[in-house]
Amino acid sequence: MYSIGQLSEKTNISIRTLRYYDEIGLLKPAKVADSGYRYYSNEELSLLQHITALKELGFTLASIKELLSVSAGKESQENRWRTYLEFELAAVAEEKKRLDEMEKLLRTARHAFEMKGEVDAEDIFLFIKALRSPSEPRETFLAQHFTDREIKIIKELPDLSANDPRSMEWARLIRKVKEHLHEPPSSSNSQNLAAQIVEVSMEWFQQDERLIEKYWSMIRPEEGMETKVYGMDADVMDYIDRIVDLYLQHLQEGDSHGS
Repeated sequence: MYSIGQLSEKTNISIRTLRYYDEIGLLKPAKVADSGYRYYSNEELSLLQHITALKELGFTLASIKELLSVSAGKESQENRWRTYLEFELAAVAEEKKRLDEMEKLLRTARHAFEMKGEVDAEDIFLFIKALRSPSEPRETFLAQHFTDREIKIIKELPDLSANDPRSMEWARLIRKVKEHLHEPPSSSNSQNLAAQIVEVSMEWFQQDERLIEKYWSMIRPEEGMETKVYGMDADVMDYIDRIVDLYLQHLQEGDSHGS
C-alpha cells in the first residue's frame, strides 16, 4: 500500500491532484484510515497510470471517468471508446490544420517584413485571403496559359508562405530593389541588382528565357489595378525591366566584342 505522499512521489502527480481525483470520483483510494489518511494499492497505481495516459491523448477528466467506468456493459464501453477516440482524432486534425495555416501566415508575414521593412494590417488581411482562397481559379488560369512543363516550373517557384530559403532570398532582393528604385539603371547598385535578378531567374525558371518573359508579362499589374504578386507593383517591375535590359545589353555587347 502507498500513502498519498508515496504515490505522489512515485508518479510525479501532486498530492493536490490526487485529492481532486478522489473528490470527483475518478480515483478513489483503496483505504481511508480513521485518521483520514488515504492509502492506495497497485490497482489504483495502475488506474492512475491509465488516467495519465488518457490525459496525454487529450481526453478530459469527465470523458476519462466515463471511459473507465465499469458499470456499463462491454458493448456500451466499446462504443464510448470508439466515439471518444474518433472525436479526439478529429480535434487533432483540426488543430493541425489551424497550426499549418498559422505557420504559413507567419512565414508570409516574415518574408513580407523582410521585403518592406514593415507589415501593416492590410497586408495581413491580404495574406489571410490568399491562403484561404480556393486553388481552382489559379489552376484553371495556369492550364489556360502555360504548358504542363511550364506549370511544373511555376509551381516550384519560391512561395512566401513556405519554409524555403529562396523565399527569403527573393524578399531581400526585392527590398534592395525598392531601396534603389530611383537610381539610374546604369549605376553600380542597379547593375549589381540586375545581375542577381538574372541569375536567380535563370536558375528558378530552369534557363527558360521565353518562360521568364511570358510569366513576367502575366504578373504585371494592369494600370489602375491591384498588384498580382506581392511586392511586384508597377514601379518595381518597371525599374527591374530597365536595369535588366541594360544589363543584358552590356552582356551582348561584351559577347560581340569578344567574338
